Amino acid sequence: MCFGVPTDQIVDFCRGSLDRACSVKLSFQYLARQHKAVIRKWSPQGMRDLFNRWTGNAIRYRGVYPDWESAVRAAGGYADEALFTCLEAAALSVNRGEAAWEQDGVVYDRVLDHSQMLLCIARVALSRGGRLSVLDYGGALGSTYRQCQATLPEVSYLQWCIVEQPRFVASGRRHFQTSELVFEDSLERALRHGTPDAVILSSVLQYLKDPYGLLQSLMNVQIEYLIVDRHPCSMTDEVLTVQVVPRRLYAASYPSWLFDESKFASQLGEQYDLLTEWEGKDPPIRGPGIGATFKGSFWRRRTQA
Repeated sequence: MCFGVPTDQIVDFCRGSLDRACSVKLSFQYLARQHKAVIRKWSPQGMRDLFNRWTGNAIRYRGVYPDWESAVRAAGGYADEALFTCLEAAALSVNRGEAAWEQDGVVYDRVLDHSQMLLCIARVALSRGGRLSVLDYGGALGSTYRQCQATLPEVSYLQWCIVEQPRFVASGRRHFQTSELVFEDSLERALRHGTPDAVILSSVLQYLKDPYGLLQSLMNVQIEYLIVDRHPCSMTDEVLTVQVVPRRLYAASYPSWLFDESKFASQLGEQYDLLTEWEGKDPPIRGPGIGATFKGSFWRRRTQA
């Protein structure tokens, strides 16, 4: 008894109050997510862009540059220690089980679905009888690997090689490398593991000095499948600009190509057939007089007659 009230009744009352409080909290969280989804669905993209610019939350493009060196001088870049530290910290938080997944330095409580990428990878694995070898060019510390690994149908053999800058390779080998996930600092070193079944180019070509040169090198290796994702297609002509990332993500800026879609497809089309393509999940990015939408595509090397 407590103040003349049976203890079990007090416990039941407190438990019921806690359950109601949790229910209210979850309801508010659900409504907040629904409210955000409704705003995203029904607000014009231009209005959302203006709001994000006004609040400093928008990734944006700044300027047009005649060559790579000029763009580098105007940008900070991936060489910045603070940016690398942010990306590494996010990947380590996933490793420790504090987050389910990360991408571009942002952590998530669940692995975001990317059914198009998964279907492409699954098709490659199926064509190889359940064995899969992937070269993930610019794969950072394994974001795409973990995304596919979480939902990929069971394969009998998986070899995933990430090609990255030296500091990413050093961190990858120290913290993330396994028997199926390896890190190399060049295409030549990656190919020592054997010719891969597929190459993934996800949000990477735009940040290279010579993206078409890399494409040609990959075509020369005669890899059967190419998966291009999060690829910026210019709203105007093909231009070289600087991409600026807001401080709420990680303060950074680096050169970025906005590609001419037909020119890009024309080069790949010399040796590859387009199997499918999709609209990217990244929102459009804009700047004064320029902009890009993001797309993905899946290519297979043409069989020689």
